Amino acid sequence: MSDPALDVTVVIPSLPSRSRLLQRAIGSTARQTHPPAAIVIANDTRNAGAWGTRNLGIAHVRTPWVAFLDDDDELLPHHLATLIELATDADAGIAWGWFDVVGGTDPFPQHRGRRYDPADPHIVPITYLVRTEVLFEAVVATGGFQPDPAGSGDWEIQDAPIFDALVELGGQAVTDRVTWLWHHHARNTSGVPSRVVP
Repeated sequence: MSDPALDVTVVIPSLPSRSRLLQRAIGSTARQTHPPAAIVIANDTRNAGAWGTRNLGIAHVRTPWVAFLDDDDELLPHHLATLIELATDADAGIAWGWFDVVGGTDPFPQHRGRRYDPADPHIVPITYLVRTEVLFEAVVATGGFQPDPAGSGDWEIQDAPIFDALVELGGQAVTDRVTWLWHHHARNTSGVPSRVVP
């Protein structure tokens, strides 16, 4: 019998034009060895951007845990099980693992397994697991994922404020074990200083 205290909702922000990619993301979520209790797909039908779509998605979470997945990436089958175990063993509010890059190269090999330090920040991909109560506290403290008027997709603008709050409020657990696949493509500029793919 499953433990309701370990129930997870996976939030997937998505663009209407990426239905094929979304199906791959949903499929990877459905294959989890620790099955999610719910999947929330937040479709960006109003051009709100990733930050606004994530905020929309988390408003529908009713489980003790929430995990994020971008619609163009995918979870390995052990992703949720690994992060739940990691977080509960460490009594941490947030847990994240590493990734393999598909269609490109890892822009952050020097950070693999490194704990996030707001005083010495580095980019942490959005594919993490967090206690919902800690997430909601962080939303109150920061206003949630932040607006990005230029549409740069910059993690430092959209995600760093709430991630800093999550780490401060809940503590973190990190593994260098690969738990998800990060698909790079022509419009993915993560890790590129100019935000433009050469």
